[in-house]
Amino acid sequence: MRGKRVVVVGAGLGGLSAAACLAKNGLEVDVFDRNPHPGGYACSFVRGRFEFEASLHEMSGIGPPENRGGAYRMLEACDVARRVEFLPIDEFYTSVYPDFKVTIPHGWEAAEEAYCRHFPNERKGVHRLLGFMKSVKDELSMVSGNPNAFDLLTFPVRGSHLIRSAGLTTAQVVNREISDPRLRALFCNIWGYYGLPPSRLSWMLFAIANGTYIDHGPYHIKGTSQALSNAFVESIEDNGGRVHLREGVTRIDVKGDLVTGVVTETGDEHPADYVVCNANPIHTCFDLIGAEHIPRSYLKALAEGHVALSTFNIYMGLDCTADELGVRGHEIFYSENYDQDEHYLAGFSVGRQQSFALTNYNHVDPAFSPPGTSVMVITCTVDGGAWSRVAPERYVETKNMMAEELLDAANRFVPGLKEHIEVIEVSTPLTNMRYSGNPGGSIMGFEFDVTSSPMLRLPNRGPLEGLYHANAWVRPGGGFETVISSGAMATAEVMKDVNGVKGLARAMPGFA
Repeated sequence: MRGKRVVVVGAGLGGLSAAACLAKNGLEVDVFDRNPHPGGYACSFVRGRFEFEASLHEMSGIGPPENRGGAYRMLEACDVARRVEFLPIDEFYTSVYPDFKVTIPHGWEAAEEAYCRHFPNERKGVHRLLGFMKSVKDELSMVSGNPNAFDLLTFPVRGSHLIRSAGLTTAQVVNREISDPRLRALFCNIWGYYGLPPSRLSWMLFAIANGTYIDHGPYHIKGTSQALSNAFVESIEDNGGRVHLREGVTRIDVKGDLVTGVVTETGDEHPADYVVCNANPIHTCFDLIGAEHIPRSYLKALAEGHVALSTFNIYMGLDCTADELGVRGHEIFYSENYDQDEHYLAGFSVGRQQSFALTNYNHVDPAFSPPGTSVMVITCTVDGGAWSRVAPERYVETKNMMAEELLDAANRFVPGLKEHIEVIEVSTPLTNMRYSGNPGGSIMGFEFDVTSSPMLRLPNRGPLEGLYHANAWVRPGGGFETVISSGAMATAEVMKDVNGVKGLARAMPGFA
């Protein structure tokens, strides 16, 4: 494969995943990123004596040795898994509502029992619901590898649950099986991970993602997600590739309908046989290439996509332990009521929010912060558009006002929290936008509604020959495991062209 050259635009997880896979396959790989460290959102930062995880709450798709998940297998295939320590989290999530508190463990039987213990009259519906979820997750394996002719011919029967899920919202499926609004809210309480409330969220995405957490359990990365990003760089370089930081790409060169290379911020030209874009496709098509080179049909598809939500985060370094504050568990969701549509709509204002997640990073890793201290992060899903309308001169005041309201709410659930804050940092969608370049500071790319579920998103093969996408905006979507998958899927498309694959096999999506 030496002699075939690939340039990867952006060193987020999708780009790093593609670069590591391609380097392992013997191609010459160069990765360019304007930031001083790799990883995109998968990074950390330091304030005072505390190091903060920037974005990851719980990693999916890892699993124990006897039940490895898809993410671990992909990391193993590109020589990354052995370089990272994954710590199992002993529960899926905890929900706190005005009149009850429930912890949901991982494991199909254990999760079912937890839901049913608190809502025994809903046992039959919970059983059917989790069974449907498990079937969707299991059937995905038929289209996430390299399907053979038998798989394709029998897919309409063997993949019936996956096919049925394509046009359904999460609420349609959940409400059919569960009547108690409190259990509906509890079952869907992790909707913020996916950026839409159950009434609009793709059931296919919810079933696959939640099913993966339940089946394999959630994990924490020792050393934060920056350790994962650094491991990707090590793998790329050990396999002959190069990662260029503080050197972004300013132009992708095109000749006819073929990409021919890139130009970086230093003015250097880098010819390439293939270009893989970790940068979002809107920026890629309009700014790096130019809309005049892009087919109208592709521009139309970009225009029809709905940009997903961003986040508002309060990063706290505390001068006491989580135990001293009575905080037990890793991921805890606090909600004022059961109306998740209301919670979602509240994110379109810069005012008071009705729900938030509190992540306790010392729960799994006591050494995450200095002895006698702890690190916690409050997160809300919010709209970037609302924040873009805040006048620049009022930005700091507005940010601090919203942070104070959230801290007051958190302090009612966790008495004494505010008085133990030693270090605090607040981020908004504008922080995400400035750092990632994503429209609206989106963390998921396009929304995961029924028209943009994993199989219906834009393909990894781009609109020009030699151009590929590995990011949250294309298949299979946003999230740590999914963008790593996107890198593997982009690699598969590149390798088809390297190997001269034609016809139907070239058109079928797959994993490297």
